[in-house]
Amino acid sequence: MDRPPLDLASLFLGPKAENAEVLERLLLEALRDHVFWRRNFHPEDGFEISELDKRRPGYEQSQSLLAQELLSLLGELKGGVPFFSPRYIGHMNADLTLASLVGWFATLLYNPNNVAVEGSPVTTRLELEAAAQLAVMVGYPESAWGHLTSGGTIANFEAFWVARNVKYLPVALSGAADELGLGDLELGRADGSRAPIGRLGLWELLNTPPGAALDAADGLLAAATDRQRASEVLARHSLARVGHQEYGRRLALEFGDPLPPAVVLVPSTAHYSWQKICRALGIGSDQLRYVPVDRRFRIDVEALERLLAELAASRTPVLAAVAVVGTTEESAVDPVDRMLAARQRAGREHGLAFALHADAAWGGYAISITRAADGSRRDLAAARAEAAPHAWPSPEVWRALIAVEGTDSVTIDPHKFGFVPYPAGAVLFRDLRVRELVATDAPYVFHDESPASLAAIGPYILEGSKPGAAAAAVWLSHRVLPLDGEGHGRLIGATARGALALHRRLAAGDFGPFRVVTLPEPDLNIVCFGVRHPRFAALEEANAFVAAVHARMSIAPGRPPREVDFVVTRTLLREADYGAAPLPLLELLGWSADDYRRAGGVAVLRCTVMNPFVAEPRGRTDFVEAFAAALREVFDEVLAVSPGTAA
Repeated sequence: MDRPPLDLASLFLGPKAENAEVLERLLLEALRDHVFWRRNFHPEDGFEISELDKRRPGYEQSQSLLAQELLSLLGELKGGVPFFSPRYIGHMNADLTLASLVGWFATLLYNPNNVAVEGSPVTTRLELEAAAQLAVMVGYPESAWGHLTSGGTIANFEAFWVARNVKYLPVALSGAADELGLGDLELGRADGSRAPIGRLGLWELLNTPPGAALDAADGLLAAATDRQRASEVLARHSLARVGHQEYGRRLALEFGDPLPPAVVLVPSTAHYSWQKICRALGIGSDQLRYVPVDRRFRIDVEALERLLAELAASRTPVLAAVAVVGTTEESAVDPVDRMLAARQRAGREHGLAFALHADAAWGGYAISITRAADGSRRDLAAARAEAAPHAWPSPEVWRALIAVEGTDSVTIDPHKFGFVPYPAGAVLFRDLRVRELVATDAPYVFHDESPASLAAIGPYILEGSKPGAAAAAVWLSHRVLPLDGEGHGRLIGATARGALALHRRLAAGDFGPFRVVTLPEPDLNIVCFGVRHPRFAALEEANAFVAAVHARMSIAPGRPPREVDFVVTRTLLREADYGAAPLPLLELLGWSADDYRRAGGVAVLRCTVMNPFVAEPRGRTDFVEAFAAALREVFDEVLAVSPGTAA
């Protein structure tokens, strides 16, 4: 049956709590249902707390104290940030879907811990179903596997934890094959050829495509006369068992072929967490290679290809490359399709193989716009028709979103563009078999598809405790807001329309004598802009002015939220990170490349549009026009008192 058009007003509590009665009714239903469950679990046990107990002085004092302290807490919380309001266009925070709030609250009463199915038989299943829903949205095959995490950093960590172990799996297979007398085991190579594993050197082994390495592991276990012994032998040769220090020593002794340390390739816009991840995994932050971005802040694929050729020439292994689907500063979407093609060419021409990970923590849910209600891919024209009068998404972004299905792993954060409560990140792998490379309770046993194995999460993940309430929140939100263009995609599209409307207003607006210059139209929904005034004699003064404007348009201790008309953030486009990408912005602002280098970067104000009512106001306020007016007012106020500007 066809779904009626989604009314975005039905999804949230609302900027003025317009849906308060709905939420109250659903929360009360959840509470009453939980009470019913408790009272009917072995009713023969009777009541432990009697009505007489409730009249004891100690009981009444405790309840009174709870009520009093709750009032105190509620008062404190009024000093929080109004993420629910269209006036909040700061960080990646927004109102939460009613479904996720109710799902979280209802499940919190049961308090399941999803690290072990024995303590969370229901919510573990919901977690795996929610991850499977995301995998279907992305376009991964049925052999995919994923789970929820506390956030994008842990998800990215697990993706690289797996990628590192897959990278060194062929080395473990070589040692195991030699010990088991299976040196003729064939291994697929980056150029598409195959060769006996016993004839390959360290460089060739470390340039085995991820899927070919997993296939070879299956082949080794199938060829062994004693599968259990083969699993144990393979485990003894694995990086996970031996560790980095001993592994390096063994490679030097066994292969006599010292290679430079493997590197990780990320765009210069990549999230700072990659530094932490490389350090924590023992890869080392020195092995993190930053690839320049173009003037739309997307990875420069030509620069990537040149770097891959240089690495191949120096026989430097590439552990993995990262495509960012929605940068946290500009919401730029890397051309994943072109990166996949570059990886294929690097394999064919240079013999290079490596994992490609999509860091879609921010933009992953935007892939929903590519799906029709029946799960098939829809065409770009249908998506753009819904974005009218704005032309969104661009063909480049559309191709990139669809191409995520070709990556080896992907990070998506439900607690960002999924509009669900913290903590709820997710990591997905296109091949279920990679779990065995990080399993902590058994040697390698590929193709273990027993119900117990498929339902397990704890043995394959980093975290030791995780809230089942998060899984229920994500699952219920997906059920109410399907991951297709008519469901979640409609919400994503509304935020993009709001961002584009804001971008056009800022670009076309008269702020004279101030000059407002925007970055290129956003790929998703973050708008950045710089500011210039004739009084600014140096870029440093302009940067100080932007910082002062941000201070006026942000919530800080001592400034109640009601005193701030609109909330924004700011960022510094550093020359060390962004290279030449901001030069068009600087030129339009009237600054030179020398100014840019001297100042170390250019500061811009940043607006993240997550509230759908920015694009479709239903009340008395046109939030785009109101923001422009508020911005000009703050400009004048700051200029009058800012010590960082010339007299």
